[in-house]
Amino acid sequence: MKNHFTLIIGVSLLAMNINLAQDSTELCKRVQEYQRIFNTRDAAALSEFFTEDADVVVGNLLEAKGRQAIENLWRNYWRSKFNRQEPGRRGTFTVNSLRTITDDVALINLLSVTGGQDSLGAELRTRKARGTWVVHRLKDEWLIASIFMLPAETDSVVLGTSVETAETLRPHICAFVTAYEDAYDSHDPSVVTAFFRNDADIIVRNKPLVHGKQTLQEWWSSYFSTPRNFKVIMIIDKIRTITNDVVQVNLTVTGAIPGTENKLQPLRQTNANWILVRDADRWHIAALRVLPGKDDVIIRR
Repeated sequence: MKNHFTLIIGVSLLAMNINLAQDSTELCKRVQEYQRIFNTRDAAALSEFFTEDADVVVGNLLEAKGRQAIENLWRNYWRSKFNRQEPGRRGTFTVNSLRTITDDVALINLLSVTGGQDSLGAELRTRKARGTWVVHRLKDEWLIASIFMLPAETDSVVLGTSVETAETLRPHICAFVTAYEDAYDSHDPSVVTAFFRNDADIIVRNKPLVHGKQTLQEWWSSYFSTPRNFKVIMIIDKIRTITNDVVQVNLTVTGAIPGTENKLQPLRQTNANWILVRDADRWHIAALRVLPGKDDVIIRR
């Protein structure tokens, strides 16, 4: 029984190796055919190597999603790079490694080199890049699902200034909004005004602009002189980073009054837009805009 089981495993592994060898041969031929079409500069024919929903990213400059966009990408690339500047340039694609992820999906790592001769017969400077292809077998044909072109190991890459994403900043912005809600519910003008920059301004719907921290505190004093028997609720709709230290926050703002069994009953909603600026690791409001809500009516004059 043991020998029979071992024989089954051995036959299965042999079959897998045969299949992998066959797939590798097919994929290498596919790369060679891609190279041939690439050097004809037939963008329409080259796009046929891709799945309908494929995407291509070339370094940090070019990106295309979908077969038609990929066709346009190559056509424009050849027009701008090869046809006008170096019509004799040709590309070669050498497979460095290949592995199957599933029976019908494989990864190909390859080296792309372009070179050739100019119109006078002089050798053009070679350009190298590394590519990763994700290929998908559909109806017994290997098609490219994704291409990522990366710099060669001999290239240098100067990293740009890091930019914090909206999601990275979200916990800090959420904490800021929560603290602002608490300040608002204190009905203390000085506490609320502390959230603003010295040069901040606010506009509430069709009211006049209020500018400067001292004027803002006076505005908040007048605002809170009317009883506000509700708890403010601010919902972050969107966080957009403009620079590392300037963020736009879109909010839905509502209030809620105590109801039965300590449940809060929501009031009408409005929309607000904040521009936040970070100074010495502290966020402050540089501009606050309260816009009419979707149920409000604007009467033009």
